[in-house]
Amino acid sequence: MSPTGRVTVFTGAAAIGQGLCTALAQICASELGIRAQDVTVMPGDTSGVSLGLGAFASRQTVTAGNSVLLAARAVADKAKKLASHVLEAAEHDLEIADGEVRVIGARQLSVKLGELSRILRGAPGYGFPPGIEPGLEASRQFRIDDLAYANGCHVVEIEVDVETGEVRIINYYALQDSGKLINPMIVDGQIHGGIAHGIGNALFEWMGYDDTGQPLTTTFADYLLPTATELPMLTTLYRETPSPLNPLGVKGVGEVGTIPAAAAIISAVEDALAPFGVRIAQVPIMPYKLVELIAAGRSASSLLPAGERSAAHSADG
Repeated sequence: MSPTGRVTVFTGAAAIGQGLCTALAQICASELGIRAQDVTVMPGDTSGVSLGLGAFASRQTVTAGNSVLLAARAVADKAKKLASHVLEAAEHDLEIADGEVRVIGARQLSVKLGELSRILRGAPGYGFPPGIEPGLEASRQFRIDDLAYANGCHVVEIEVDVETGEVRIINYYALQDSGKLINPMIVDGQIHGGIAHGIGNALFEWMGYDDTGQPLTTTFADYLLPTATELPMLTTLYRETPSPLNPLGVKGVGEVGTIPAAAAIISAVEDALAPFGVRIAQVPIMPYKLVELIAAGRSASSLLPAGERSAAHSADG
C-alpha cells in the first residue's frame, strides 16, 4: 500500500481476458475496506513474482485469489496494529472501512490507511513504532492440496430435421455451483462462453487430416465455429455452496460450462432420434452423418420380420 492509499497486487497468475484482475482487485478491496478501482493488479510478471504456472484448469481464483485474500488480511492486521498505537485503542476495538482504520462506534477517531503506509516508510528524526516491521505490505503463497471442483447440470431441448440432419437448439438450461461467486457478471460470461464452446464441440468444430497427417480444415470456411445465429438464448442458474477447501470458498468456473455441453446435446439428439435407433459415437456430429445414421436405422428396421418391426415401432412410440 502506498501513502496515497492505493494498493498494488503482484501475482504470478496470468490474465488472459477472463476477468482475473477485476476479481483479484475485488478480493483485496473487500479485505482492506477500499474501492476496487483503487487496487492495481500486476499479473503474470515472473520478474517480480517467481511462482506462476499460467492460466489453465479453472484454478486461478482458487490459487491466486486465496493468496491475495491472505496477503490482504495480513496487511489489514498490520494496519490495525499500527493504528492501535496512533489512536491509543485496543486492536479488537478497531475496524477497517472506507480507506481508514477507526474505532468501532467512534468514527471520528480514525487514521487513513495511506497515512499508516507513510508512517511505516520511516523518516529521520521520527521514532518508529515498536514491534512493527517497515512497509505496509505482505507476501503470501496459498498452497492447494485438494482441488475444489465445480458442479454442473445442463438440460437441452433440441429439434432434428430427419431429412437434412440439421440440429436446432430450442432451449438450453445450465445450473452450476462454483462456490462463492466473486463477480457474478464474470462468472455468467465464462459460463456463456463455455457453453458456446461446447456447442461448437458437439455440432461444428471438426479438425480433419488426410492419410499423411496433413490438416484439411485450415480455414474458417472448413473449420466451422458457432455464431450468433446458431446459439440459443441461455438460461443460467447458480447455487453457491462455499468450498470447505479454501478460505474464499471458491471453485473453478472456467470449464464447468464447456464440459457438460457436448454430452447434453448429443444425449438430446439421440433421444430425439430414438425411433431410428441412432447412437452417436463421436463428435462433432455433422448433418450428413446424422442423415447416414438415420438411413441406417431405417434400413435396419425394414430388415426386421413384420412382427418384430411392429413391436419395435410400438416400443419407439
